[in-house]
Amino acid sequence: MALTKAEVNERFYNTVGGRIAFETEAQGYLHPYAVAKLAAGYARARGRRELKLLELGANNCAFALSLLKLLTSLTVHGEVELDRIDFFAVELARPSLESFLAEQEQAGEFQRVSPGAAGGPLVGSLVRLGVPQVSLHLVHAEAGAFVSGGSGGYDLVVLNELLDDLPCRVFYAGADGRTRELHADASEEDGRWHVTLRAAEAADAPELPPSTLTVTSPESLAVVRGAAALLAPGGLLLVHDYGIAERHAPLAQYEREPPPLPGFVTLELPPGAEEGGFPRAFYRLFASEEAGVVQITTDVNFAELAAELEPHGAVVTLPHGNALLKRRGGSGDDLRRGDGIFLSELGLLERGDDLDALLARLGAEQAELRRRFAAEHLDGRSSVYADLLFVKR
Repeated sequence: MALTKAEVNERFYNTVGGRIAFETEAQGYLHPYAVAKLAAGYARARGRRELKLLELGANNCAFALSLLKLLTSLTVHGEVELDRIDFFAVELARPSLESFLAEQEQAGEFQRVSPGAAGGPLVGSLVRLGVPQVSLHLVHAEAGAFVSGGSGGYDLVVLNELLDDLPCRVFYAGADGRTRELHADASEEDGRWHVTLRAAEAADAPELPPSTLTVTSPESLAVVRGAAALLAPGGLLLVHDYGIAERHAPLAQYEREPPPLPGFVTLELPPGAEEGGFPRAFYRLFASEEAGVVQITTDVNFAELAAELEPHGAVVTLPHGNALLKRRGGSGDDLRRGDGIFLSELGLLERGDDLDALLARLGAEQAELRRRFAAEHLDGRSSVYADLLFVKR
């Protein structure tokens, strides 16, 4: 039986959760560092000594742990004055949270580690005493369900590479301007996976310029809308993912040959796909040979998310910036003011800096900053790791 993208990904995470480490930006240092600087700037600007934070798609809590340690360090060194931090880590794959909880029971980094009720949504809570006092709550839930029923008042909500996993609809127009919908499904038999890409007519397909592609995801919009509703006035929503910042992307950037796949995965394309005019590389396929499962992800449409959020506050979408930092060489952490990327602009935020003024400037310049980054570091491609930052009115 063929599985949809969402079904494939749910099986992937429930299979590998707690068994493998995911190589995402959240696992590194610079991303949580920039988010810690942002959270500290928010606390100073709003006069907050207590923070309530939420991460949707917390995975193995690597980001949560790094962010809490960094905010503690910033407090100790006088960059921000925090008395308490409550962090809610929400994850669909329960084994990931259970594995993290078991590790922390042995690590001794928290003074109190309390498992939740068996099978309940709260997998456990961890408390670290001191200044600030830190409470980390591990919640087993699907992101959409959590935001539709959770309590509000969050100062910062973070989505780290969550939306690329969610269901979406992909439309593309060939050189003739004819619009088609792109579909992907997968089936598994005897430990082997077969992924099929196909194109079909769609009665509700949007009109697109010739040789362009767009993606829409009602599920992603619902998560983002729900997350924004949980924010306190003036609170921040951060979406970190890869995708397109404009409504449409050139079809040509998805016509290339997809990366090689492991031997237990085959990819079937429609006849003539190799001749061009077919976005055969739009779906990204990842696989765990150890677990024998695959994952299917796609670009996120940041322009669609921005349009959803703009009636309720200010939205800034910036390149994340890894391509720029890699080009500089060295250790890859050469951040400079004026870079126009999330890692530098927020990572260099210091006590005394005006966060609201910085975000206003970046908002006014964001289109040019994205264009410049694509031209200088991506050979003009519009698909980019980016950070969408929303400030609720």
